[in-house]
Parts: sequence; structure tokens; C-alpha cells
Amino acid sequence: MRRIEHMRLHAIPRAVRNPKEHDLPAIRRSIEEFGCVIAGELDERTGRLVVGHGRLQVLEEMAAAGESPPEGVLVDDDGTWLPPIVRGWSSRSDADAEAYLIANNRTTEKGGWEERMLAEVLADVRDADPDLLAATGYTADDLTRMAAADDHRPEEELPEPGDADEDIRPEVWGIIVTCDNEEEQTRLLERLADEGWQVRALM
Repeated sequence: MRRIEHMRLHAIPRAVRNPKEHDLPAIRRSIEEFGCVIAGELDERTGRLVVGHGRLQVLEEMAAAGESPPEGVLVDDDGTWLPPIVRGWSSRSDADAEAYLIANNRTTEKGGWEERMLAEVLADVRDADPDLLAATGYTADDLTRMAAADDHRPEEELPEPGDADEDIRPEVWGIIVTCDNEEEQTRLLERLADEGWQVRALM
């Protein structure tokens, strides 16, 4: 049965291998703003963490700096922080545990965003409270780039009634730039993407 248990921060064993990198400053801002909702998930078979390595690292840094525990983290009699950990899940093997660790992160990455709606929501958050925007991991510059990308996005042309069988495609205007080598191509793609253009490489 799944349950939440407040465990001693420094006594939570981490995964032997964790290839996921973390934006620790962004995680810190989120925890400071929203509290520690769930710090991680533990694998009962191995006794090791499978989700939440970045969050626990941030909590360790905060505790070491003598900061006050965020909302959701309890404190033991000896001053040790006790973050909330989900318990009750057991992997079937070491490979199963590592597959879940990766899947938990990868499935979120692959989901992506509905860009226009994301920009609208973030703009509303910014207008309500700029500090909340920072806690989302996005910045005002990100919103500017999203708006620029939206300006350059061609409008989709929808088929007229009765034309459902016709192969109607949105009109797209583009240019082709010839590069001398792959490195030059990569630099150009990155620069244009940063400026908000929709680009793709051709071989």
C-alpha cells in the first residue's frame, strides 16, 4: 500500500546510478515558493531512492546553510529535517528500478507543451505575481522568445466544408541557407532557434 513517510534527510539512500541532471537553482525556487509537496519515492526492494534526487540535494544544501525548513518538511528532536517520501513501491529487479527512474523523467520530457497556452498561462502568472513566474522555472525573457516564435508561426489553413477529402496543407514560407560544414550548420540552427525561428536541418 502506498503511504507517505517523513524520513531522516541524510539517511535516505540514493540510487547507485542516476544519469538525470538537475537545475538545482530552479528546484530551490520551486521549493521556497510552494513548499516540499513530495521529496521523492523509495524503492522498497532496494531501500534506495528512485525519484527525487534533485529535491533531496536542494534540501540538504538548505539544511546545511542553516535555513528554515520549507513547508512540508518536519524537524526531528535533534534538528534533523524529515522530508516526505512516498513508500510502498517495489521494483522487480535492478533493471526494473533503473528503468522506472529513467521513465519517470523521460515521460515528462516527451510530453512537451502546448506553446500558445503555456505562454498565456505564464503571462497570467507573471501579471499576478512576478515571483511566481520565477518559481515556474521560466523567465520574462522566455516569454519574450515565446511571443516572437508565435509571431513567426504560420496560421494553419483549415479545409472548407465539403473539402474533407482534399489534401489541403498550411502555406509555409522558408529559405535555404547553405553552410560549409556541420559545425557551422549547428551554430546557425542554435542562433535562429534562440531568436524564436522554427528551423530544421537538411543534409
